[in-house]
Amino acid sequence: MKKNAIITFDYEVFLGHKTGSIENCVIKPTILILKILEANNAKAIFFVDATWLLFIKENFADDFQLVARQLKSIVKAGSSVELHLHPQWLDAFKTGNLISFNSYRYYKLHSLNSKEIIDLFIKSIHLLESITNQKVQCFRAGGWCIEPFDLYKDIFDTFNIKYDFSVAPGLYIKEGEVFDFDFSDAPHLPFYRFQNDVLKPQKTGKYLEVPVSTYLNNPFYRLINKLLLKAANDKIYGNGIGIKEKSFFSTKSLYQHLRFSHAMLTLDKTNNLFFRYLLQTHFNNTKLLVIVSHPKTVSVQSLTNLSIVTKSYNTLNSSDLQEQLNFL
Repeated sequence: MKKNAIITFDYEVFLGHKTGSIENCVIKPTILILKILEANNAKAIFFVDATWLLFIKENFADDFQLVARQLKSIVKAGSSVELHLHPQWLDAFKTGNLISFNSYRYYKLHSLNSKEIIDLFIKSIHLLESITNQKVQCFRAGGWCIEPFDLYKDIFDTFNIKYDFSVAPGLYIKEGEVFDFDFSDAPHLPFYRFQNDVLKPQKTGKYLEVPVSTYLNNPFYRLINKLLLKAANDKIYGNGIGIKEKSFFSTKSLYQHLRFSHAMLTLDKTNNLFFRYLLQTHFNNTKLLVIVSHPKTVSVQSLTNLSIVTKSYNTLNSSDLQEQLNFL
């Protein structure tokens, strides 16, 4: 009997000084993803950045129509479209055919007041549901910034959002920057109920956390994976640059590469041999695999990893969650 896996894709362009094109960052790689899902009778959950979607609807009508058609095709193929929010898009502006950001002050939802937050959720959920004709029931916070959950609690109740996918156990970024988060104390469980704090399981909790699968990473793993990717000349399809991208030889980047730390299980920037090794060693006894990916950073190796998962696991979409998680 196959084990269960939830393959999640954060459907978005880049947030840095070069957002990249719609065609290369979402449309083309998602077409390739959907082909593999269809070939293996598999499903996934696409977390769509609705704040970006609102922006392109207002500023790039043709691009918006392309994306809307693709989101409909995702749902028609049996996968799910759910809510993802990067409030940074509230500070974006159009210059010709390019997109720029005034600042990164809205990187976290917590930078907005309560009225602005509610308004953003109303507009975002309405837009997604009007495109897909499906109710939104899952959420992933932009930049993994789900804490403190108090900010989201009433919103989850108002919009009947049941599942959160924003926690990555063991991971943290503590650099004094806008994109910091800390899941050092998150429980290493396949899923759990919670009420007021996403890091504290509560049996009677109203909401269900489905964390990304993580593993203990080390310098040897990083070196082997990097060498294998280089040998394969693996390149992503997206043509943008992210806010957190640094030179490999910067002080902070070197520290990140040399330390022991947790890492998310991802299809992206992971050689297929190393990916197979992770599944067989770190996740062999895992009841539920939760994988994160981004169409913008998908490559040939990513698609190979997707084929591995879809052939070996029973994949779930959001409508499967209640039955399958209760079964587990």
